[in-house]
Amino acid sequence: RMQRPRDGRKWVKSNNSSRLVITSARPVVPMATASGRRDAVLLLSLGAAGGAALALLAGQFLDRRRRRRLLRGSSRRPSAGDARAACPPPSSLPAFAKDLECDPRLHRIRLREWEDAEWRASRGWKGRDLCHDPDGDAVRVLGYYYYDDRISASSGGDEAGNNGEGVGSTDKTRAGGHQLVGAVWFGPRAESHRGLCHGGAMSSLMDDFAGHCAFVTSDSPWSGATVQVNVALKRPVSIGSVLRIAGRVRERKGRKVFVEAVLDDGGGVEGEEPIVYATLEGLSIDGVKMSENEDAISTRTWEVEVCDRGKLHRRDSGWKIALT
Repeated sequence: RMQRPRDGRKWVKSNNSSRLVITSARPVVPMATASGRRDAVLLLSLGAAGGAALALLAGQFLDRRRRRRLLRGSSRRPSAGDARAACPPPSSLPAFAKDLECDPRLHRIRLREWEDAEWRASRGWKGRDLCHDPDGDAVRVLGYYYYDDRISASSGGDEAGNNGEGVGSTDKTRAGGHQLVGAVWFGPRAESHRGLCHGGAMSSLMDDFAGHCAFVTSDSPWSGATVQVNVALKRPVSIGSVLRIAGRVRERKGRKVFVEAVLDDGGGVEGEEPIVYATLEGLSIDGVKMSENEDAISTRTWEVEVCDRGKLHRRDSGWKIALT
């Protein structure tokens, strides 16, 4: 008895002989193959779900690690050279920097994202501020101070003989409008030539100053952006130097804010002109929306606060926004 093959062929009898021919009959698929396919699909699904879960966990882990890094700052152990160029404590700052903090006519500028690293990370920032990182080892702004002659002129001057005409005034920053002045430290990570600051670090400072000089004279922090920075580098800056930057809004034309500033040594010797290291002619645009986020951060305003030492602070309303 001839048995029919299971691969789609069949026996055909012709003249008392038999031969095997291929027909169009559909081959029989073993049950094990179909169940194997189902198992493979199930395994692939489980693998994809597991991979997604691992990716989520990895993202959360990296985010927590980034926040911890922001909170503790740089973990790099300083070298002997870094120690010699370390930022001096407040008691060892130049006289001009101490005077800025003590001058009753000046409002110290305080933005929460400069000082509160945990709040900064929780509100969407990805790292530290380039010029305002309190642990930064490159260019570190030790403080910006705002002078507004509309408020300060009524004081009539102080014991030092200042008459309300402006702070840190030079030929390029004569009072007659809003003014911003600050103290800046140039650290070892701003180095280029041996022992000297990189010109790009000085230009970054000027960029930062042009923006905040425009912002502080507007209704809210980060109310625009710097679009043009013309910096003239007059002389090299030694690593470890603490210098003064002073400037003002020279003119406003609609949304255009023209800023001028000088980077100098603060005039260490009485009666001598300050040594100028760089000058700025900058342009900022006011009222430019730089972020698509519409939240409490993007609608902050300026507030005036009196600290426990009686110092005026011009700070942002973000200090009232809770930490998430």
